[in-house]
Amino acid sequence: MDVSTKRSLPLCVGILVILLANPATVSPGMAKAPPEPVCGVCTSALDEAAGDHGVSLQRGESRMTIQLSRNGRAEFVAHVELTQGADRLRNDSLRDTIVRDVSYILVDDRVDLRTAIVDGDLRVRYASRDVAHTTLGVVQFDAFHTRGAPPLATGGEGSPYPGADRLTLRAPPGYELHGSHGDFTNETSARWHGDSHERYSGHIEEDVTISFSPEQSRFPNVRIAAANFLDWVGSLGG
Repeated sequence: MDVSTKRSLPLCVGILVILLANPATVSPGMAKAPPEPVCGVCTSALDEAAGDHGVSLQRGESRMTIQLSRNGRAEFVAHVELTQGADRLRNDSLRDTIVRDVSYILVDDRVDLRTAIVDGDLRVRYASRDVAHTTLGVVQFDAFHTRGAPPLATGGEGSPYPGADRLTLRAPPGYELHGSHGDFTNETSARWHGDSHERYSGHIEEDVTISFSPEQSRFPNVRIAAANFLDWVGSLGG
């Protein structure tokens, strides 16, 4: 090793240390995305989408329910109280266009999207086949997982938050929920509380998998542990 190489080596090492200590230096455009709502139409995103079409809205309380099925399909139902603007949204075409303009963190492809105004409330219903799967008979809801950043860089998808004042996840018929999640949990559902008028309100544990096993199944904890292990092994190949 010549003298110039010896002199440059500590400099290279120093630069590498700085990059490792501050990943944002590697890719300044890769800052982590801001949190994203599970219920987009429950938030100010609905107001902004309506405003783009000349409609002024004021929202009251909101709630969303996610009903799982045993094959991993989920049905999402949102109820948003409208204290102003409901009459304008009685136009089916306008209402559907506004709702379609609101993005969703959990669902890339909303199936069977339906909207309605009922008693002054906006109701939005759609389905997804991509938020859960079944392993060893265990229904695994993993839609709260987020894609991270590349190595040596910050970034990745934003963390989920309820968006709705009340977000409820319900077990498939004949299944039981395992573990404690959100602000309230019983045998068949988990619930999170948020504030639809306060940005990013409500906490959802990031990258959590919520498991549901058949009622009265033998050794459900063992089955769930095995399902989680198989899913983990499968993720290594991805």
